Amino acid sequence: MATRVATQAPLPFSRKSKSAPKRQPVARMVQPSATVGGFGCRPVRTPETMYVKMGRMGNGGGTGSVTTKRELGLVLTDFFDYTNDFAAAGVNQFVNSYIWNVAQNLFDTTGGAAVAGTDATFCRIRKVEVWVLPQCRAFGSGQGAPTNAEAMFTVNCQVPGTSTQFIGSAAGEQAFATNTQVTNVLPMIDTKWKKVLTADLQKTFESGVIRPVFASSAITDQCVFSMSVSDPTTGLPYQQGDDVPPIRVKVKLTLDQPIGTINAAQLAVFRNEEFALPFTAQNGPAYDGTSLQYVQIDLRSVRDNMS
Repeated sequence: MATRVATQAPLPFSRKSKSAPKRQPVARMVQPSATVGGFGCRPVRTPETMYVKMGRMGNGGGTGSVTTKRELGLVLTDFFDYTNDFAAAGVNQFVNSYIWNVAQNLFDTTGGAAVAGTDATFCRIRKVEVWVLPQCRAFGSGQGAPTNAEAMFTVNCQVPGTSTQFIGSAAGEQAFATNTQVTNVLPMIDTKWKKVLTADLQKTFESGVIRPVFASSAITDQCVFSMSVSDPTTGLPYQQGDDVPPIRVKVKLTLDQPIGTINAAQLAVFRNEEFALPFTAQNGPAYDGTSLQYVQIDLRSVRDNMS
């Protein structure tokens, strides 16, 4: 018996994908007049500039490059001994003030041959942190050994501020407390650093209403912080007289150090006629070594490849 297979009759039309409309040629616009400075005109790339990167805003416009722009973020760590210099004046000198000179360049590469003071930069403190070393409980022996109560002390820290560079008065400069911190330090057998102050000076002085305190005689000397060590029960100076052990203090400064515009490095260019002997003069003058030469320096990255 024959089997018939039903087939669908072909449609009277076939579906075809619509092709994209043909682009009509655009008539050439009139070239902008030179009187408007070529406004709205895209530069035409000629064959000799096909492999040259076109200049952009911010990279020198294709005619140069910025070689010095950044600041260095430095961290400086310092140690000093808090003492009560009674013998100097016959009165307890129990307030210790930490002074920083902002007119210094910690990245000075001029080699002492600066041009028009270009080595002078404003080395600004962004943040200050202070620690003290507690007294060791095992220190001393016999009847004179300090007790736990005697080895406890209170550290009072403050960042001074003023409304102007200094306030003229009969007493001279005046400083008022901004960031304050009071910390009670207990004796320890295994001593560890005890933090007594953390101050973000960028935030403290950003409004301009409160300003850092500078000395009137040395206008670049800034008082970063002042501290005193007192008895936790009376508030009086903890150290009485000069015959007392000092208290070790650790200071950490986070700095913004600009890079000077004039820099120098030890280098030389020596000329001869032999690749294999870069320091030998066959027929020319002898090699005299490197000398201080003008260079341009910028910070690119922080690396740790030598440790």
